[in-house]
Amino acid sequence: MQCEMCGQDVPFCKKVRVEGLVMQLCSKCERFGEDVAPKTSQNKSTPQIVSQRLEKRESKSIYRDVFDTNDTSVAIVTDIAKKITQARNSKHLTKKEFAARINEKLSVVVSLERGELNPDDKLIKKLEKELGVNLREKISDIKPEKRPYNQGITLGDFIKKEK
Repeated sequence: MQCEMCGQDVPFCKKVRVEGLVMQLCSKCERFGEDVAPKTSQNKSTPQIVSQRLEKRESKSIYRDVFDTNDTSVAIVTDIAKKITQARNSKHLTKKEFAARINEKLSVVVSLERGELNPDDKLIKKLEKELGVNLREKISDIKPEKRPYNQGITLGDFIKKEK
């Protein structure tokens, strides 16, 4: 091997940190820097911390079965922007005050009230808690009429007929 500082060919070079730079140096040049110690103690503790955090994340996560048909689904109400605006006005809050109360930016509140933003579950919970209004509604599954086996299900089976 060749020493990276003096250029001399030597049988063994040692990793040494010289002014922040890690170099392969011979025994004569290694006195100009500090030995680079292997990070054995940190490597052992890091995977343990990572595994603990992953376990904590897995215990917090809630998975919903998409194909579970026994439960009714929950959806956002159709006129959410109007409901948010009316509830905020009834509490006599400005958009800026309301944004501060729910810990969101003013632009988020403005786009919610314009109907440009579909809020996620966290934001809906914040809004419902602060305004005292229900912004979600339950939707039951549509069960098609049973027909003889030889006839298939059509789109008309899912549309309610008005008479």
